[in-house]
Amino acid sequence: MIFSISRKRRQLVLFLLMSIGIGPCFWNNQIPYGHCGDWTVGRGNSTSTATADSKLPAKPEVLWEYKTDSDKSGFEGTPIIFDGKVFVGDFEGTVHAIDITTGKAVWTVKKKDGFVTAAAANQGCIVIGDFSGMIYCLDAITGKQVWAREIEQQIANGPNFYEDNVLLTSEGGTMFAMDLKTGELKWNYATGDQLRSSPTIWKTYSLLAGCDGRLHKIDLIQGESTGEGVPLESPTLSTPSVIGKIAIVPTQPGVVLAIDVETEKILWTFSEASQSNDIRSSPAALGKFENGQISGIAVVTTRNRRVLGLDLQNGKMLWESVLKKRTDGSPVICDGRTWVGAADGMIYALDLKSGLETWSYQMSGQILASPAIADGRLVIATEKGSVFCFGQK
Repeated sequence: MIFSISRKRRQLVLFLLMSIGIGPCFWNNQIPYGHCGDWTVGRGNSTSTATADSKLPAKPEVLWEYKTDSDKSGFEGTPIIFDGKVFVGDFEGTVHAIDITTGKAVWTVKKKDGFVTAAAANQGCIVIGDFSGMIYCLDAITGKQVWAREIEQQIANGPNFYEDNVLLTSEGGTMFAMDLKTGELKWNYATGDQLRSSPTIWKTYSLLAGCDGRLHKIDLIQGESTGEGVPLESPTLSTPSVIGKIAIVPTQPGVVLAIDVETEKILWTFSEASQSNDIRSSPAALGKFENGQISGIAVVTTRNRRVLGLDLQNGKMLWESVLKKRTDGSPVICDGRTWVGAADGMIYALDLKSGLETWSYQMSGQILASPAIADGRLVIATEKGSVFCFGQK
């Protein structure tokens, strides 16, 4: 296997692959789901770093706009990109599969209740949960239902995967592990309070941050917690990002923590007493972990219109950018820039080194979700029922 060979030989293999146009298909030692370059879960990959190994033009142009039949059929969940299609569920309960090249519907499937979270794709299946507690698994090619399961708890965020299991969290504070092919419940873990965090995968564990103010580490083999969890001092609505063994976790009052998930020790905290940094989004993180040290940048958005770049090594603020309106969506990182949508329908590209705006585009309707990026295209949805695809014409 590629991880058993020496580092120098692995670098040589990667160089040869990239020289013939095949990029690396792994990130932070986690194998992503689907084809190389797909965006198959809401935060981009299993470790929830929201990073894309892709290229985007300096000034992306609209390649197509897909619209639902009604403004009421808007979107809050982040689109996912899998096998040449965009998948996203709307407020009215329809799941849309859109050809990423043409912007035309491949299929649509109507369900009973609406969707406010991202879907996820793995092994030819699309999994998505609605706000009444139904979880659906659909065939990615046809849209045909493979299975459905009711958990009687509102689905709080998009799924993730571990081996042949799909993992979902609920407003009731429970994480469910189900067989991807059959929907059979393998096990569940209850935190005792609301969960808005998607499961983040670290080795054979899931990291969950919740309204109980703790970072939980769940053994994905046993379905049990490794302990009481790391105290965060405040509730959080964010999905942790993990690089190496370091998790980045913002809390709702605006404190960002870096936690060694192996030792469960807090390495640093970022906070600003002079600012009301209400954070309800998830971080994006780009960096590396070598020789016991982490380096790079984490990007977080706040509800007082600020986008912050934080040094992963020590938590110090590298830059800030103030938008015209607040942003409820989470940032993503690609091609030396961070990409984020705002409540006024603007999408921004900010330089990752300086935080300076390099591009923006005005859309109609609030942007409540994050962008998805794959194969040189950026896809983002609005609460007015539009899905935009940007790239190079």
